[in-house]
This record gives sequence, structure tokens and C-alpha cells, in this order.
Amino acid sequence: MISRRNFLKLAGLGSVAIAAGYTTGKLTDNPRSSNFVVHGFIPADENIIENIVKSFKQRIKSNSEPIVIADNKVGELIIRFHNQISSDTFEGNGKIVYRIKKLKEQIDSDIIVSDNSNSIYSIDDFTISFFDIRRNIKNKKAEYLFTAEYKEEDLFTSLFKSSKKEIVIENEKGLVDKISLNKNYKNIWVEGPQGKTGIKIENGFVQVHTSTCRNGICKHSVASEVGNIIACAPNKLLVKVC
Repeated sequence: MISRRNFLKLAGLGSVAIAAGYTTGKLTDNPRSSNFVVHGFIPADENIIENIVKSFKQRIKSNSEPIVIADNKVGELIIRFHNQISSDTFEGNGKIVYRIKKLKEQIDSDIIVSDNSNSIYSIDDFTISFFDIRRNIKNKKAEYLFTAEYKEEDLFTSLFKSSKKEIVIENEKGLVDKISLNKNYKNIWVEGPQGKTGIKIENGFVQVHTSTCRNGICKHSVASEVGNIIACAPNKLLVKVC
């Protein structure tokens, strides 16, 4: 039975697109906040989902109730695995959000880990648990796009945080720009290793209109809500609604 405090949305993930060979780039955050994120393409394997969720919770050390955005079956699994790890020594009280969405086509599995101090963890920075997960899924085909995010803010930051949404754009070098979602721009060009990616913001929505990679997966997603992410791995670009 799912607790009322566990908010399980059935509508799906929203706008997230990460191309094969992906990377998130640095997740920009307020210096007073603590942020830890796991992104990945993962198999439809209950044991793997369990290991990722439990490793994530051990890392954030928080007993906060999670928000789970997924379909019924997978969402219930995530909540069950999340609640199996608990400790009186966990002091984190930030917001925990899990998102998982069925992929339209199978691609190679992999995970990436980042926080507000690391653009993306290198293999040497992985904990043993995440290193083992990455090794175990390496040669398996992914069926889900998975995100687990933890964000903690102090009282001062929470009280004075603006309610207005903004777009955070980052590439492999770090922060490119922060732009209000209320403004309209037809062409925002961001440099990457493969060339320029074109982004537009219009009527409260952000979308990639020009992609440098062959598949152009990022062009098929639209972001408008806080937490929505559009990422192009080949050109090392991240767009996030905050």
C-alpha cells in the first residue's frame, strides 16, 4: 500500500531526453544547497532498480518521503525499495524525486552520477556500489530512462527563493546562461564539441530546434515544468527548468 505522503504521478516523466553516449554536464545549484543526481538508461530488471534506489538513498542519507513520477508497477517498486533503507542517523531533509520512463527503443545501459561539486563523476569517483551497478548493466539493453534527484536547501534559501521558473543552460565547461522561462527567444546558440546546438524559449516552453547529432533525440522533447531536463550527450549540453 502506498502512503498518502508518497506522491505517485501516473502521467509519466515529462520532458527528458538524453542521447546515447550521454553526459549531464554540471548541474548548477545554489551554493547553499546540496544536490545529488543519478541519471541513467537501465534495464527492466527489478534487482538493478533495487540496487540503484538503495545506493542512492545510502548516499543522500535522508529519510524524507519521495516523490515518484512513474507508472503504477515501477513506482510501487521504487517506493518499496526506498523505504527498506532507513536510519536514525540520516540527517538529510531535502526533496527526493524519482522519475522513470519507458523508452521507445532499446539502447545500451549506463548510469552517470553528479552533484553540485562535480560535473560528472569519473569512474575513479564512483562509490563501490555505483561502480558495481555500472559494471553489471554495461552489456545489457536499457528499457527505462531513470533519474533520482536529491536537493536540500537551508531555511534562508527556501524563504527567499523566487517562484519564477528559469532555464539553466550548461555545457562541458559549466554554466552558459540562466534565462527566465517567461521570456521568448527564437535562437539561443550553445557551443559544444560537435558544433552549435540551437534552443528556443516560447510561451513558457523550451525546446532544442537544431541538433548536431545524427539521431536528434533532444529535439523531440519540450520542457516547461521544474525538474524537466533536455540533454544532448554527443554535444555535451544540458537544459534544465529550475
